[in-house]
Amino acid sequence: MAPQFVPSLQTLTLSRRMTKVTKPTDPEGLILEAWAQGYMVGSIIILICITVSNMRRGILLHKLILLELVLGILHGTFIFNHAPIYGWYLAITATLLIISWSLHNVVAWMKTKPFMGRKTSIIFIVTVALAQAYWVLEIYANFTYFNNISDIYLKTRVFEALFRDPWWVYTTCCLLYNIRTRYNFGFFELMYISPRFGIMMLAMVLSIIFTIIDICAVTDTLKSVLPIGINPFWKLSFVFKLLTDSVILDDFKTALDKLSRYNLSRFEEQLGENWASSKNMTIHRERTSEPVPPNITTVAGGRSESSESVGPWIAVTTETKVESFKMKDMCGLTSPEVLG
Repeated sequence: MAPQFVPSLQTLTLSRRMTKVTKPTDPEGLILEAWAQGYMVGSIIILICITVSNMRRGILLHKLILLELVLGILHGTFIFNHAPIYGWYLAITATLLIISWSLHNVVAWMKTKPFMGRKTSIIFIVTVALAQAYWVLEIYANFTYFNNISDIYLKTRVFEALFRDPWWVYTTCCLLYNIRTRYNFGFFELMYISPRFGIMMLAMVLSIIFTIIDICAVTDTLKSVLPIGINPFWKLSFVFKLLTDSVILDDFKTALDKLSRYNLSRFEEQLGENWASSKNMTIHRERTSEPVPPNITTVAGGRSESSESVGPWIAVTTETKVESFKMKDMCGLTSPEVLG
């Protein structure tokens, strides 16, 4: 009797999927993935240095931002591994990345909390906590997919943005709204006063733009443009999100209050300088040769001298000189001989 072939579980799984997940072998895909990972790792290293140099001891928010950066950096190194380590390493670093994503939403909540009402704040953080159920499933899907066990990841991946980014979009809109209404700053005015805020707002907008492109890539809208299975856009979005956390470590209200006080003090100082430089100073000098008795008439004669401003920092000075003389001292000037 001829031996029968009994397919293994792995063989059945692969036959259903018809493809085996491996490290990219296509030159274009390999170059693009390596570039994206190198970009992410290099950017995060710089952001870690910026964060460490600016963070203050004893502040939980600063420590969480640093932890968020450290957890996210390792997922940019799986391209160096080969099977079978490739799948295991990718799944483990993806777990750390997911923790970093969730931590980013917690940081966003802490930074935006002073602008939110109590109910809004509770809804924000509770929904972030509820979303962790999806991420547990996504961790399992990552492990089974990249170790060629199951293809459930193909079904869960399309929902990543839905469970990752709504809180970030709300944070961005909330900040921009409060800048415009509560602090009465124009966006370009704020960028001029504080380039750091300008960089942060630009990074927010870019992160949302790349998130939208990531969604298009996952839903196969960009299938004809990108190599199969390669998507660098979430990495670009992730780096810009981290930049917004690192460039300003404090919560948004604290940072804006400091900036508002600085701008007000600078305005008052400038106003004081302008007032001093444009103030008209009048000096009145009156001289009398001797006290005038009340029964003697005096005549005041004099001249007025003025000088115009010759520069923005020179005060305009007006000087009036008044001299008093007794009437009898002026008789010689009014005698008929002189008039004739």
